[in-house]
Amino acid sequence: MRGEPFCALPRAERWLYTTFGVFMKFRSDAHPGISGTVFYAPVFIVVLLIATVSAAKAQTAQTGTIAGTVTTLDHQPAVATITLSTPDGYARVTSTSADGSFVVRNLPSGSYSVEAAAQGLESVTQALVSVAIGRTTQLAFALPIAGAKASVNVVAAQTSFDPTETSSVVNIDRDRVEELPIPSRNYLNFVLLSPQVAAANPALSQGTASQAAGGFSFGGLRPGSNSIVLDGTDDDDEYSGDSRTQLSPEAINDFQIVNHGFNAESGGAAGGSIDVQTRVGNNHPHGDAFIFVQNGALNGTPPLGIYPRKPDESRVRVGTSEGGDLIRDRTYYYFAAEQELARGEDVNDLAPATIAVVNSALASHGAATDNALHNGFFPTTDEETELSTRLDQRLTAKHQLMLRYAFTNSRSVNDAFNTDDLADLSARGSSFIADNSLNGTLTSTLHSTLLNALNFELSQRRAVERTQNASSPGVLIPGLVLFGTPYRGNTRRFETHIDLNDHLLIEHGHHLIQAGAGLNQISLRAELLDGFRGLFVFPSLAAFTANTPDFFTQSFGNPDTNFAESRASAYMQDHYTPSPRLAFDLGLRYDLNALPQPLPTHTLNLAPRFGLAWTPLKSLVIRSGFGLFYDRYQLSTINRLLDLNGTQAFSQIVEGPAAAAIYQAAAPITQPLASVAPSIWRAQANLANPYSEVGSLSIEQSLPLQTTLTAEYQYVHGVKLGRSINANLARPDLLTTQNAAALGFTSPTLQQLNRLVFTPARLDPRYDAINQFSTEADSTYNGFTLTANRQFQDNLELLAGYTYSKTIDDASSDLEQPQSPYDLRAERSLSLEDQRHRFTLSGLYLIGPDPDDIIDPNVPPHPGALMRFATGLEFAPILTITSGFHANPLTGLDSSHEHIYPFATRPAGYSRNSLTTAPNYNLDLRVLRIVPIGLGHLDIVAESFNLLNHPNPTLLNNIFGSTLQARQSFAAPIETLTARRIQFSLDYEF
Repeated sequence: MRGEPFCALPRAERWLYTTFGVFMKFRSDAHPGISGTVFYAPVFIVVLLIATVSAAKAQTAQTGTIAGTVTTLDHQPAVATITLSTPDGYARVTSTSADGSFVVRNLPSGSYSVEAAAQGLESVTQALVSVAIGRTTQLAFALPIAGAKASVNVVAAQTSFDPTETSSVVNIDRDRVEELPIPSRNYLNFVLLSPQVAAANPALSQGTASQAAGGFSFGGLRPGSNSIVLDGTDDDDEYSGDSRTQLSPEAINDFQIVNHGFNAESGGAAGGSIDVQTRVGNNHPHGDAFIFVQNGALNGTPPLGIYPRKPDESRVRVGTSEGGDLIRDRTYYYFAAEQELARGEDVNDLAPATIAVVNSALASHGAATDNALHNGFFPTTDEETELSTRLDQRLTAKHQLMLRYAFTNSRSVNDAFNTDDLADLSARGSSFIADNSLNGTLTSTLHSTLLNALNFELSQRRAVERTQNASSPGVLIPGLVLFGTPYRGNTRRFETHIDLNDHLLIEHGHHLIQAGAGLNQISLRAELLDGFRGLFVFPSLAAFTANTPDFFTQSFGNPDTNFAESRASAYMQDHYTPSPRLAFDLGLRYDLNALPQPLPTHTLNLAPRFGLAWTPLKSLVIRSGFGLFYDRYQLSTINRLLDLNGTQAFSQIVEGPAAAAIYQAAAPITQPLASVAPSIWRAQANLANPYSEVGSLSIEQSLPLQTTLTAEYQYVHGVKLGRSINANLARPDLLTTQNAAALGFTSPTLQQLNRLVFTPARLDPRYDAINQFSTEADSTYNGFTLTANRQFQDNLELLAGYTYSKTIDDASSDLEQPQSPYDLRAERSLSLEDQRHRFTLSGLYLIGPDPDDIIDPNVPPHPGALMRFATGLEFAPILTITSGFHANPLTGLDSSHEHIYPFATRPAGYSRNSLTTAPNYNLDLRVLRIVPIGLGHLDIVAESFNLLNHPNPTLLNNIFGSTLQARQSFAAPIETLTARRIQFSLDYEF
């Protein structure tokens, strides 16, 4: 981390720098601890060493399929020529087999015109046939005898569902991506349009458990267990569970949400996957230029915090995109870029009396914690640059090459993490993230029944997190205030990915056979400063004024790590369709996560898959399946095990009078305390690979107007999930007033008396706490979902769904510790990811024709006056109603002397995760007016997010206190979703 020579870098990073010549120059920024970047990259990158090896995460198909039958009107099979075309000149031609069936694979998603023509029969054309990622669109042509077409009503029937799909999927098409309201311009927000996907509980990002960054949860599993696939390659931040490449929505064509796909091609994660396809250029240049503007005067006042006035805000986002051809019918490009600049204000929720007491005590104490609390507004800043460019080249009639380069640079000041309203400005965070990625796909049609796709990725993420104060110790008065340097949040890391994956597809009769294998190497260089500045915990304001903390912890040693993890996978899949009404998926997958030494690697990770799709009626399909899905380990967990191992680094914990003596000395601790045993982290000796067992049963009914109604039950069992325990504790004793002194309790509280506590005795006296990471937790999810989905037709699109579910687990993150390692059964309760009720509705309604659509010749060209007035208006709402988020009640102290942080002792009478926020109601609305101008049209847009300005609490004050009477602030909200925001934009499309 600190100026390593080039030869000291991991092999993956040396290859990345050498091959692509991507060099970084870091400069100081005005904000302390945050650096900017200047990237120098060659204009033309010409590489590709193509090898027959492949992917750590084999992925679901990034293209779609059109299949169907051609018959005469008396239902006899017809041998016909099938021609697919798009308005931009793309065309594919195939023929039916002897039984009249046809299939066209590897189609970019979008709308197609499909013509069936046979000798002696009239040709029939079906316009606006929709193709989506990973789905098969079914058509049925009935051709009349030549010359009879005028007297016969000829229709090519298009089914509204895919009768061959065995998995539960939701497709987010380009219309939804372009037209639905999106507050942060992050297209992954649309994943939450699926009623089966729940938002991640923000409580998972508190303390040291940073596993909520993924943003959403499938089947009650952890947010870090999701898989995000971008153009065929992995796009996960393996340290935090978030996504990496923040592309402009203008660069996104569509994506598919796969809630555990029973095709063995899906893998590398225990949860669901999001498969994203970026936009492709064509023979007709097209693009847009836009500007988005927000002003704080139109926004709602946040429901929490002590606001002397409405906070100021100024947010501007500008961007452009363009696609076209460099060589007609051969070379295409697509470019998209956005830039956001935002300035705002925020305030904490600290009572003026609390601020006055703390600042007075600090002034009289000295230099150990010279962090006067901030009173009133403080500035916030958000800046982001997104750039991507894609090149598609038809090398030959059988080979196509795609190259895509993407760059993201984001900077957030004073509002990046640790942002609940009880955190002072000094403990709030700023972050800087820079991503560079180069992706490519070589698609080869080796034979009419043999297709191969080879994907590669070279990418690197640089992430820096710094708190406002990063030099003096942190101070926590649980449930009241956090200031100084917080325990977590000061990190610097480089995450480098090299990913190769290859997929082979073979058609043989009624069998569609797929196979793939691959490799993925992830290198991490990190500087983790958790606890290195020290943290004092006071039980109350009175204790703080008396300079008597109850708990102190600090880390010592070398915070730098440098390691690599290798992943490999292989799969074989047979999609068998013995009849048009029956389809089977039979597959087997293998995943291997090779952990860096000395961590153990589990090798027996075989995952069988089975899926069934049965269509007993033309309008109804029944789906069922079962499969195992192996997960990976988060790099943040691996990094902690390698760093705080007792040799490179460790932490120390003292309590009671010893902690008070350190605080009262008013001098920073620079060396370990000689009389205190170190606390370390270790991995379980027989570490297993986490995985999930998934089973589902669904019934999908086709309705008129391209609408489907689906009812589904899903069972998800998380197995061998990560958890942590202090494995060095002797069995606890019952604390009484008589034995308190002997057990090390000088002034026991009412929450400690007559409860089991831990003595100073340790199983291994060389250490204090041995925080052991093990794979012994599990979770159980049962969910029922009802979904109505209308595809875009007649300018109306609708997706509505309701999920009733229950999730139970005994640990919701890798770093969650139990109240007692000797009573793990007491930890089994509702999960932090349990969300009992979830309802979502999203829609799109356009009055009049879309300027980008194919003009229907049957529509009258001269509408009436009312229609002329309304034509061009578009309405796009998103309504979400969900149960509240769970929170784990705590006393706020290490009441049982377990010597862990964050604390795990719950107040008497409370079970784990037994607190719940109020339900969340959110309505977003986008209203657009289309104005034709020249060769394009101008979109005039008004958007509102949280239109009803509902408070929507997400975090509760979970600190009960050390007495038998709960604090007044216990279970009160301390964080909410964003208050109402109003945004205006202009978008000129051509």
